[in-house]
Formats: sequence, structure tokens, C-alpha cells
Amino acid sequence: MDLLTSSSERQDIPVVILAGFLGSGKTTLLQQWTQQCLQQGMKPAVIMNEAGDVNLDGQLLPEEVNMEELLGGCICCSIRGDFGMKLLELVQDHQPDVVYVECTGIAEPMELVDALTDVSLYAPIQLTHIVTLVDSLQMSHWIDDAAAVSKPSRKMMHLLQEQIRAANLLIVNKCDLVQEKDIQRVEQQLKQWNKEATIVYAEQAQVKPEQWQRSLMLSEELSNVSYQREEVSTIPSSCACQGEHVHGVGCEAHAHHQSSHAHVTVWTRALPTSVDSHTFEQWLKGLPQQVYRAKGIVTFSDTTTRYMFQFAYRQTEFIPIRPQGEIDDVIVLIGEQMDAEQLYVELQHMLRA
Repeated sequence: MDLLTSSSERQDIPVVILAGFLGSGKTTLLQQWTQQCLQQGMKPAVIMNEAGDVNLDGQLLPEEVNMEELLGGCICCSIRGDFGMKLLELVQDHQPDVVYVECTGIAEPMELVDALTDVSLYAPIQLTHIVTLVDSLQMSHWIDDAAAVSKPSRKMMHLLQEQIRAANLLIVNKCDLVQEKDIQRVEQQLKQWNKEATIVYAEQAQVKPEQWQRSLMLSEELSNVSYQREEVSTIPSSCACQGEHVHGVGCEAHAHHQSSHAHVTVWTRALPTSVDSHTFEQWLKGLPQQVYRAKGIVTFSDTTTRYMFQFAYRQTEFIPIRPQGEIDDVIVLIGEQMDAEQLYVELQHMLRA
């Protein structure tokens, strides 16, 4: 079956938007889908958005995947114009078979549709799927009244809702970490927010190849996207990136966006030296509840391998890597109302341990 068959005369390139809250598994899915493309002889390309000033997740993609980076801001507001230019350049320079757009976890995917539609007027592209990954463990806690201590702010919950409403494929991830009753509660909530989307369930973002194939199919399925956008636009913008820097790092949003943003900030620090692996893991586990996500690259003094680490919802994963190009050891924290001074003090204490 030809996955790139278009119903129009021009041979459109599928564009797939990957959305989802912090730590939900977007990059893991992106790794799998780009690898499947390569195995089928296709040429994938990626636009990757990071709210911080370094692109860590891009280090995990195969070297042969053409990638454009949008750093230091949120793709749906402060660097929204850059997105259209990057997409156009990617299509013109590399002529890929598919383009994947991975949003930062604090972006509203429907805000990208206008920019993407503009580019489609003079480049052969077509939005085929908006895929939102849902962290089943996180969401089961957030919708549980008994777990009120772990609830996010109203704006962050609204952001999660908008990410889910925008999707036509919902991947409920990390199902191995929750009980069946929790999955049922999550499914019920998802259907309240988006009764039209296909819902699939996954562990480690693994989905059947049929879902990957379907995401590439050019059709009229999203031809009503302008209607969806009008419906969503009646709700105040839910983009949660913060318009101020935390010690020099953050999303430099335009002034008219700042009033509707929640208090999410990005905190980036270089690691000047190697650290003890046990001490570092304990430091991660001791991060305050306001830290939603931590990631970075670290060199341990008691091992011979560099690692990329991912910390989401109090769980940590270490991945051995050999970074492409020159990249320093670095820590990136994303959270809500973080105390930057206290984070710096605790980091210094960990480095001296």
C-alpha cells in the first residue's frame, strides 16, 4: 500500500503533530516512528521544539533523520512564526516523505494549525494527524479527587484538556504503571473531552504498526480543522510557557501573550564536572513537587559512559548515549512556580557531595 497517495493532484507530504504533556512519551514515540520510516525506505524529517535553550531529545534520533530545532520558546506563541519558516525550509531543502513536529509539553497543538495551513498554500504539505500522548499514571492522579495534593493549577489542567481535544489519535501511555480501574477512569475522562478521537493503549509508547501507517495517510479527515480551530478559540489561550526567564532561560513571549500564561518556567544549568551516580539520582528524587520534568546529559564519576536522563512524575530513566556533535553536560528543569535560588543552592550542594 502506498502510504503517500494523495487525493489531490499534487503529491503532498504528510505532517504529523506529536503533542502531550511533559514526560508523556512523545520523543519515545518519535524514535519508533522515524525508525519505522527508515526501515520502509522512507525519508522522515523532524521539527523539534524545546522550551529551553538546548535540544536534548534530538540526540536520541537516528543520525540520518533531517531535523530542525526551535529552541528557547514555545512553538505555539513566541516562535510560532519561526515554525512556518522552518517547515518550509525543511520541505524545500530535503524533500522528506513525512514531517514530524514534536511540540514542547507546554504547547497547545491547535495553535500550530494556522501556521501549517499558511505553508500548505505554497508547499506540498498536508496535516494528517494530531497525536496526543497521555501519561495514564499522571492523569489518573490528576482526575482523582482523593489525590488533591498532586493536582496541577487550573491553567495546567486546561492545557492538558486542550491537548486532548485537539487530537484525532490519543495514545494512553504507561499503562503498565496503573491498575485497570485507573485506565477506565482515564478513558472515561478522555471521552468526555474528545469523543471523536481514536484511543489506543501503550507501554513505553509502543503502538501497532497500523497506527503509524494510518497517521501517514493523506485524506480529507482533517479538512474541517478550521472549524475545530474556531471552536477551540472561544477558550482563552492555554499555552503554559512563561514570559520571563528563570536565570536567563525561558520563553520570550510577546507581551500580549503573557497575561494568559500559567507559571511554567524552564531552568537550565550546565554541569561543569562529573558527579557520583548515586548522589545524582538522590538529588533528582529530592526535587520539589513543582518540578514536572527534568532531563539532560550527565557524566558520572563512577562509570565510563555518558547518559541522557529523563525524570518525569518522580520516575527516572538513564539512557547511555554518544551525543552527536559537541554538547556539554546540562540539566534542564521544567516546572511551575519553581524557586530558582533554592534549586541553585541544592545543585551546588549535590556537585560538592
